[in-house]
Amino acid sequence: MKVKNHLFPIFVIVFFTGACNTFQSNTAQFDLVFLDTLEIPFAGDIHAGAYANQTGLIYNYRSGEYLKFDSLGNVLAKNTVPSEGENSLFYVNGLKITDNGNILAKSIRGEIGLLDEQLNLLKKTNMPFQSGSLDLKRNQNAIEIYKDELLLFHPGRDNKNPYNLGYYRDNYLLEKLNPNTGKAVPFLKLSPESKYQENLHFIPPTALISVLGNSLYFVFNKEPLISKYNLENNGAWQNSVSLDSEGFVEIKGQEIPIGNDGSVLAEGEITNLFALKNGFAVVYLDGILNGSPQRSKLLGKQLKVYNYETGWSNPIELPLNILFLLNFADEGQSFYALINPSTLPKGIQKAKVLKLKLQPKQ
Repeated sequence: MKVKNHLFPIFVIVFFTGACNTFQSNTAQFDLVFLDTLEIPFAGDIHAGAYANQTGLIYNYRSGEYLKFDSLGNVLAKNTVPSEGENSLFYVNGLKITDNGNILAKSIRGEIGLLDEQLNLLKKTNMPFQSGSLDLKRNQNAIEIYKDELLLFHPGRDNKNPYNLGYYRDNYLLEKLNPNTGKAVPFLKLSPESKYQENLHFIPPTALISVLGNSLYFVFNKEPLISKYNLENNGAWQNSVSLDSEGFVEIKGQEIPIGNDGSVLAEGEITNLFALKNGFAVVYLDGILNGSPQRSKLLGKQLKVYNYETGWSNPIELPLNILFLLNFADEGQSFYALINPSTLPKGIQKAKVLKLKLQPKQ
C-alpha cells in the first residue's frame, strides 16, 4: 500500500481518516503522524499481537489462527494451532518475535510454544509449576529473552498464592526459564518504592516487562510506577519512575480486603510497556471515579514517553478504537497499532492496523 504521510486533528483518526496530536517534552514538541492503514484478511477477534523485524503477527484464540504480515499488510504466512491436544497451545496472551524470526507464544496455562517463520509449532515447554494467577487479559507483554533464557511473569512458585497479603513483597516477581532443560529459577525483586511493599491488600495485578540490551523494565498494570533493573548485575534494581498522571485511578490498599467500595467506576491500567534506548514508553488508561465530571466520557488510551535526560512527555491521546499497540519505536520510526475488531462494521473479514510515527513539530 502506498504510504500517506499527513497530519490531521486527533479526533478524526477514530474514523480512519488520519490524525496527529501534540505533546511537549522539556526540549521539543512532537506530532503523532498517521502514515497508513493496513487491511489484512483475518476473521474474528484478536487476542495477542506483535511487530518486529519488519513483520507483524496477530492471533485469535477461538480459531487458533496465527497470521504474519509485512510492513505493507501483505500476508507472509498463516497457520492454525489447536488449543487442545499434544501439539497444541491454549489461550495465548503473549507473543514475542525473536531476532531470528521465530516466535514465542505464552499461554495462560504456562505453556511456551516456539513457532517457526511459517508459524508451525516446533516445540512446547511447560512451566514446572502451575501459575497461581489466572489472567485472561489479552496481549500481555510478559515474556522476554535474555542470553538464551526466557524471563516471564508466572507467579505461584512453591504453591504460594499471589492473592495473599504481601505476596509480591515476600517473593520474586519473575521466573527465569531455560527452554532446553525446562528448569526455572525465581528472579527479580520488588522495587522498594512499590505500593505492594505495604502490609495491605490490593486488587490483584498482572505485570508487563520489556527488555532492551541489559536493561529490563517492569510495571504492574494497576500501579503507575515503572522500574528499571540491570540484567548484567543479576537483575539488580536501579530506579523507579512514577507515571506522573494525576488522573490515574487506583483502589487503595486495605487492611481488610473488601475490593472496590463503589467509588471507582473504572481503574487506571497500564496496557503496554516498551523499552527504548534511553528510557521507555507506556500506554495506559487513567480510569474514572464515581461522581467525576468525566464519568460519561469514553475512556481512551494515552501514550507517554520517558527519557532519562529530558523526563516525561505530555500524554498523547490515542484513538478510541485502538485495541493495543503492536510495537513502539523511537522518534522518527514507524510503529503499529491494532484497531479493535469490535469497532469495525459487521461482516468485514479483515483486521485493520494503523501505521504511525512520532515527528518533531516544526
